[in-house]
Amino acid sequence: MPEVAEWHFERGGGLQLYQLPERAGAGSFTLVVNSIEEQIAHLRKLHIDTSNRTANDKVKTCMITDPDGNHIAFAEAIDPGLAR
Repeated sequence: MPEVAEWHFERGGGLQLYQLPERAGAGSFTLVVNSIEEQIAHLRKLHIDTSNRTANDKVKTCMITDPDGNHIAFAEAIDPGLAR
């Protein structure tokens, strides 16, 4: 995508920077976790809304949003081909 600069790190993970006016002033990132259910339980103890979840045959995710509109996605790879 022309509006995205992307880097991949040798030991896993990556970084994407977007040049889009609608994303100005807010950010998002994804943290890969071993167990999405354990992460959700921890977030609930902190009284953080975990209702925004998705799942398919490759990955399970939970998206949270902070008061400033930044998004944090927690993801668990289900497909062994995605896990490193």
